Amino acid sequence: MLWDPFEEFRRIQEEMNRLFYTVGRLPSRELAVRTPVADIKETEKNVIVTFELPGVDKKDIELNVTEDSVEVRVQKKHEAEKKTKHEYKYEARAYAFYRKLALPVPVVSEKAEASYKDGLLRIEIRKKVAKIEGSKRIQIK
Repeated sequence: MLWDPFEEFRRIQEEMNRLFYTVGRLPSRELAVRTPVADIKETEKNVIVTFELPGVDKKDIELNVTEDSVEVRVQKKHEAEKKTKHEYKYEARAYAFYRKLALPVPVVSEKAEASYKDGLLRIEIRKKVAKIEGSKRIQIK
């Protein structure tokens, strides 16, 4: 096969096109919603769910509890602008966390209590007590 000098130019052009196309784009993992680490444990009367949410402000956390699940959502956008005589700087960041967990037993969502400290969200929820009905003798006809 003969050497084609133009083939090398085409390869370089493709590489340059790829580089210019990706300039200024964030990697896709930076745009994705992150899934926080979570832990579920049971005590005699409660279910305790813990989420790790590092760097999150309490005011940015949305928490929903149902009879059979716990859902946590965080969405934060930050913009900063700095103007000087010789410089203009603009920064924008965004991050999001989302996770929905199925609970091992039914709970009373109205009895949920949550606290947030040092990047840990702790939710304690009272277990639903199953009503045990007494037996009733049924007369057979």
